[in-house]
Amino acid sequence: MKRGMKKRGSTLLELMFAVAIMTIVMGTLFTLSFSIGDTAQLQDVKITNIDEGRRALLGIVPRVRQAHRPSVNFEDMPSDVLRFRMPEDIDDNGLAIDRFNTLELGDEIIIRRDNDDLNKDGVAASQLIMIQGETITVLANELSPDEGPDPDWEGNGEPPENTAGFWVEVVSGRLTVTIRTEGTTRRGQEIGQQFTQIVEPRN
Repeated sequence: MKRGMKKRGSTLLELMFAVAIMTIVMGTLFTLSFSIGDTAQLQDVKITNIDEGRRALLGIVPRVRQAHRPSVNFEDMPSDVLRFRMPEDIDDNGLAIDRFNTLELGDEIIIRRDNDDLNKDGVAASQLIMIQGETITVLANELSPDEGPDPDWEGNGEPPENTAGFWVEVVSGRLTVTIRTEGTTRRGQEIGQQFTQIVEPRN
């Protein structure tokens, strides 16, 4: 007769050792996956910031280049509001000049932060809008929530750092437009981007 092989079960010590190894492996994988998720979300915030900043400049720069220079609010700068008017063919003669050879100008364009939620979309201070007549266009979201220094600041020493989400100033007779965007990761880390473009009205 053949003797049956003895069946031997796992001891409590072996079982505890296996559970400990499994816990370490699972903890490492969880930490790694969480870290990868954080990195991906951080990149998403950065990409969103970049997209919003570029979208704002793409909406502003071409229009400012076509702006009628005397209509630009140079006297108010530096400022977080930009005003100007662009040539427009109002009398439908194919030119932005009327029969008296006078330049025709469209409605004033105002670019500023949407502090009053003028477009009623529920987003206010973090949004940059363009107002032209009755039309309100969103140029960007995710503006930095900080405000820039008062243009008429007369305090002692250096003025506070300008961290405005939208800021326009005159440098050598040309406009310097600055857009700052900011997003927050799920861990509460604030990520900011800054975009600056020098542009000169040509009309």
